[in-house]
Amino acid sequence: MKGRLTRTLLGLSLVILGLAAGCGPTAPQRPAEGVRRTCAQCHPEKVAGYQTGVVHQPVQEKNCEACHLPHGLVPTVLMRQPQPVVCLPCHPAFKDSAKKKSVHDPVGKGTCDACHNPHNSEHPKLLNAALAETCFTCHDNQAFTRANVHAPLKDGCSTCHDPHMADNPRLLKMAGDALCASCHATDKAGFRTAHQNYPVTTYCVNCHAQHSATEAGLLKEVVHEPLKSGKCDDCHQVKGTAITVQSVAGGLCQSCHDDVSAAAQHDPVKAGDCQVCHAVHASDHAGMLAEAPTKICLNCHEQGQKKEGVRSLHAPVGKGECLSCHNGHAGPGRALLKSNSPELCFSCHDRKVFAATKNPHLPAQEGRCLDCHASHQSDRGKLLTQRESDLCFSCHRKTRAEKGLFSAHRPFVRGECTSCHAPHGGDKPGLLKVAAAQGELCLTCHKELAASKAEKTAHSPFADGDCLTCHGPHGADQAKLIKGEPGKLCFSCHSDIEAELSRYKVKHEPVAKMQCTVCHNGHGSPQPGYLNKGQPALCLGCHEEVAKYWRDGAMHPPAGESCTTCHGAHGSDHANLTSTSIDQLCVQCHDQGTTGFNTAHQGLKPRPASCVSCHDPHGGPKKNLLYPESHGPFAPGNCIPCHEGRAQ
Repeated sequence: MKGRLTRTLLGLSLVILGLAAGCGPTAPQRPAEGVRRTCAQCHPEKVAGYQTGVVHQPVQEKNCEACHLPHGLVPTVLMRQPQPVVCLPCHPAFKDSAKKKSVHDPVGKGTCDACHNPHNSEHPKLLNAALAETCFTCHDNQAFTRANVHAPLKDGCSTCHDPHMADNPRLLKMAGDALCASCHATDKAGFRTAHQNYPVTTYCVNCHAQHSATEAGLLKEVVHEPLKSGKCDDCHQVKGTAITVQSVAGGLCQSCHDDVSAAAQHDPVKAGDCQVCHAVHASDHAGMLAEAPTKICLNCHEQGQKKEGVRSLHAPVGKGECLSCHNGHAGPGRALLKSNSPELCFSCHDRKVFAATKNPHLPAQEGRCLDCHASHQSDRGKLLTQRESDLCFSCHRKTRAEKGLFSAHRPFVRGECTSCHAPHGGDKPGLLKVAAAQGELCLTCHKELAASKAEKTAHSPFADGDCLTCHGPHGADQAKLIKGEPGKLCFSCHSDIEAELSRYKVKHEPVAKMQCTVCHNGHGSPQPGYLNKGQPALCLGCHEEVAKYWRDGAMHPPAGESCTTCHGAHGSDHANLTSTSIDQLCVQCHDQGTTGFNTAHQGLKPRPASCVSCHDPHGGPKKNLLYPESHGPFAPGNCIPCHEGRAQ
C-alpha cells in the first residue's frame, strides 16, 4: 500500500508540476499586492484539457486547491492528504468501510485511483476504463466468459455487486438467495418444473455458477450424478414445503460410494462427514470439492499454508495440488500418501538422476528423501530440513572437525557443500559435481588461474591439475589451504633440494623456516625456478637496504643483475650466504695483478677477504663503491701513513 501510495502521489505531483511548467514569459503578469491567483487562472490551457468526458467536480469547478497544496515543495506539487484521506471530505460514506462485512480490495487499501481517474474520464464514474475492463484488470475473465453467461453480467458486475463495500459477503447488494429471487420467481410453475417439482427457494449457488458455465442452465462444471439425471429422490424427499435428506443406515453417501470403506483413514471420511470437503449437488472443481484444491485442504491442515520466512515450497504445495501426493480418503502410506517414500518421490523425480547414479549419496540411494528434505515447505532453500552444512555434518562428522582449521575453503566456511558436491550423487568420485582431475572443479571458481595452468611456466602439479596434491579441499592448518608445512610439502617432491640443504652450514632464513612460497610461486611463474619475481627485485622485497645507493650513486653490476652471482639462494657454507669465501669471491672478477688495480690501491696489496672493509659489495655513493664515511688519512687517498710496511 505504501509503495502504491508513493507512486500515486508522485504521479499527481508530476501532473501539477506540468501545470507549473506552463507558466513562462507569456503567463499573465503578477497580480497586485494582496490578490492571490488560483492554479486555473495561471494555467487555463492545462485545466481545459481535463474538461472532456466525465469531469471530477473539483476539476469542473477549477478548484485544484481542493485536492492539492497550492505551493507544495518546489519543484514538486503535493496532495493535501494522501489517498484515501483526501477523498473522504467529499465521499464521507467510505469512512465506515471498516464496519462493512465485505470491502473491495482497492477500497480497503485506500487506492481510489486503481479504478478511478482523479481528473476526468471517458467512462462513467470516472473509471479508468470501461466497467468490465476495470474489473478484469484484477479478476481473471475466464470464469465470466464461458458458453452460457448469466444475463445480469451482460449489464455489468455492478448489477449484483457493490463496487466499493457491502453488508453482504462478496460485495453482494443483497443476501445471496434474496438477490437471485429478485429476478427469478421461485413460485412460478416453470421454475418448479425446472427443479423436478421440488420447492427450491434457497442455496442457488450450490448448483449454479453465478457468472458463466459451459452447461445449460448455468449448472456448475461437475454435477452430482443423481442431480444430473434428475433423480433427486435418490437423496431427498419432500415433506410439505420442506426438502429433507433421506436417512440411510451407514450413511447416505456410503450407500452409493461403497468403495470408500472401512479402510478410510481421513478423519472426515471416518466420521461420515463428507460435506467437510465435498459439495453435494455441483461444483466447479474435480471430485466435487466444495472449494478449490488450493483452499479445501488448508481449512484443516496448516502445514500446507505458506508461512512467513518460507524460502522454498514443494511444487505441488505451491500449486495447491495436495492430491498429487495424498489420497482424499485413504492411502497405503502414512498421512494418506498414495505410496511411501521413495516410490512417491520418484513418481515425479527421476530415480536415475536422484538415486540410481554411478556414485550415489547413501540417503538418496536408500530412498531416505525425508532425512534431508521437508515434504511441504522450508525456511531453507531446496526444502532442506536444516541449514545445508548442519545437515551434511550430521553424518559427516570427521569433515565437521575441519571447520576449526587455520584456513578454510570459502564455500566450506559458508556451509555451501553443494557448491562442489552433488547432494544426490553423480558419476564423479566423492560426489563431486565436476571431476577434480585436471583441476576442472577448482577452475569453475578460480577462473583466473585457467590461463596460467596452460602456460609452459606452470608448476607441474598445477599444470597437471593435481590441486589436491598441495591443497586441502575443505581446510588446512596453513594459509591458502596448504596441506602441511610448505617446506615439507615441497620436499615431498623436491627431495634433492632437501638433501642439498642438509649440507649447508648457513641457510637462507625462509629456507630455515621452510617457507618456500616466500620466494617461489606454487602454481608457477615465467621466472626461472618459479620465482615470484625476477632478480634482483625478489631479494629487494626483504633486503631493500641493498639498493640504497642505486638511484643516486653507483650499483655493483653483479648485484644489479642477479643476487645469486655472489650468494647461494638456499644456503651456503659461508657467512652472508656467499657462494664462496670473500677472499675467493672478489678475485673471480677483479684481477689483483693488473697495473690499474695496483695504482688504484696506491701500490698496496689488499689482504685476503679485506675488500668489504672498504667497499660496499652492493653499491655506494661513488663509482669506487667506497663506504661514505672514511678514516681521515684514507679520505684523501693517503694510505701510506698507516700501511707503510705494506707498500710493494
